[in-house]
Amino acid sequence: MGSSPSVERIVDSKDKAMRRRRETGERTVEEMAIIAEIGRLISSTLNIDEVYERFTAEVRKLIDFDRLAINLCNFQENTLRIAYVSGAVIDGRRRGDSLIMAGTLTEEISRTRTGMLVQSENMDEIVERFPPLAATFQAGLRSLMAIPLIYRNEAIGGLHFRSRKPNAYTGQDLRLAERIGGQIAGAIAVAQLYQDLKETETSLRESESRFRALFEQSAAGVAEIDMNTGRFLTVNRRLCEIIGRTKEELLATTFEAITHPEDLQLHVEKTRMMLAGEIDHYSLEKRYLRKDGEAVWVEISVSPLWKHGETPGRTIVVVQDITDRKRMEEENERRSKQMAALHETGLELTAELNLNALLESIAQHALNLIGGKSCNCFIYRPELDLIELVATAGEELTLSGKMRRRGEGAPGQVWATGAPLLINDYHAWPGRKREHNHFPSRALVSVPVRWGEEFLGVLNMLAYAPHRYTEVDMDMLNMFAAQAAIAIRNARLYGMVEQLAVTDELTGLFNRRGFFQLGEREFERALRFNRSLAALMFDIDHFKRVNDAHGHPVGDQVLRALADSVRQNTRGIDVAGRYGGEEFVLLLPETPLQEAVQIADRLRQSIADLSVPICPANGDFPPVKIHITVSIGVAVALPGIRNLADLLERADHAMYRGKDFGRNRVVVWEGMPDL
Repeated sequence: MGSSPSVERIVDSKDKAMRRRRETGERTVEEMAIIAEIGRLISSTLNIDEVYERFTAEVRKLIDFDRLAINLCNFQENTLRIAYVSGAVIDGRRRGDSLIMAGTLTEEISRTRTGMLVQSENMDEIVERFPPLAATFQAGLRSLMAIPLIYRNEAIGGLHFRSRKPNAYTGQDLRLAERIGGQIAGAIAVAQLYQDLKETETSLRESESRFRALFEQSAAGVAEIDMNTGRFLTVNRRLCEIIGRTKEELLATTFEAITHPEDLQLHVEKTRMMLAGEIDHYSLEKRYLRKDGEAVWVEISVSPLWKHGETPGRTIVVVQDITDRKRMEEENERRSKQMAALHETGLELTAELNLNALLESIAQHALNLIGGKSCNCFIYRPELDLIELVATAGEELTLSGKMRRRGEGAPGQVWATGAPLLINDYHAWPGRKREHNHFPSRALVSVPVRWGEEFLGVLNMLAYAPHRYTEVDMDMLNMFAAQAAIAIRNARLYGMVEQLAVTDELTGLFNRRGFFQLGEREFERALRFNRSLAALMFDIDHFKRVNDAHGHPVGDQVLRALADSVRQNTRGIDVAGRYGGEEFVLLLPETPLQEAVQIADRLRQSIADLSVPICPANGDFPPVKIHITVSIGVAVALPGIRNLADLLERADHAMYRGKDFGRNRVVVWEGMPDL
């Protein structure tokens, strides 16, 4: 059976939304990767010209421009210097030029610490406000974007983008540029510091006090190290802050002692090469171990300190804390892997059409994707107005029971609000019940599973450590839940189609195909485990008279009434089906002969008590009540009965004996007197 057009449109709309979210996520991951690469490249050199060139090459991948300029401010002298230019030439605006800062766009963004977008629609008004921009417009540039360069909470200049295209930049571009600006500001400051240190080195004997002030006040960590012993000779305050040790503690140890064991060999090898004269300086990323054992990522730049006529015995080391950058890189890598896994998972889920197997797979895939100790999959039961725990992956960390009311616990709250829930510390969460005080999980993220406006259930992730999950994890789980909803909907539709294929449309009982599918399994189980199994065959006595007297629609009504009586007088384990026409079959697992006869007679009496009201076609007379009876044959699976067909044949034979003996009775195959 094919899906309806409305279902197809809903599925298509959901797929498009998923593609848009996936594309947005992939674009975000790409931007984050480029930003991380910008940070890595510009922090890997202390040469300011290399910093500018590497920065410009990477930024062009994110933001289009015809001219890029970096202006540095001198607030004491009220001047700015064009430190770097790439692209279009503007008269009087070349690299190295100095300008009065008053009235410039750089002054405005530095003062307000806010980026600006400038378009050319109101050129005269813009030039009146910022007269130096007249040269920019005369050069044919029509769109301007500028952001302040802030380092250690101080404005040091401005980063400017220019384009010949009108309205080239958007608010999104501005936000992206602001994220990038912090990196180039820090790189400029560190490179300038290094340059100052190198210049100071040549005049160290004449200006030790000046060097010491620069050394101590530096925004970067700085140290002198004995090249032969690795001992710290001098350290500044910032280095102590980065490594989490006092000055006295650092001076009493070596760089090897506080370097992460996995990073030590490379550092030692680079030092050996510098002592041997194979290299004159080096930079590398490594981890220092703080006093509390926590690892901190740093970028170090190492250069020898030379004394005239002597072999270098000391090095100057500039240390920059890059822990945040490393975390961002790791998060980018993790998110990239998650996006790839999410795509593959979506394909796997949509291929699974068995609902129970699908729910187990959803729980396991969610746990693999997000991580943690456990994933609980709750499904909404509309007949109970409850959500039920139907699948778990990982450890069994359910709070209590398998059912949740609306608003009860984290899953119930997500159901009630329709919004995802992130809990950093479950023990401190106000929605926690007192009996859950000793629950081991600390972090929790829970999201709804929805098909459009239809609530399907909740995915609940649990972890031991507090703050295990982030907003990124919650967003990822949300996207996964959207895929899971599609898969659940598809599996349910498939189940409905499968159910229709084995169900008699008129009576709602199993059709012949459906009955034999289940019946043969029951027969094999009874045979394998030597269990009791009984079969009842029965049909309506003189049913042809009903059709002849009242018509087939009335006959159909009688068949439906009989099917209802069968359902009311059978157990959940019994298998009832319409064998054909007015003939029915009932399979009774775990039922010995005597009990089967009792069930058969109870069913016979219930049908005989039926009173089916039939309204005449013209509606002029009171309803006619039709009474029917059935003849029932009973057989049990005895040794020698090879299969289900043999068992039914014996029950069928007994049924026809019942018709021969007068109908409206129960007859047993072989050895049982008529009843």
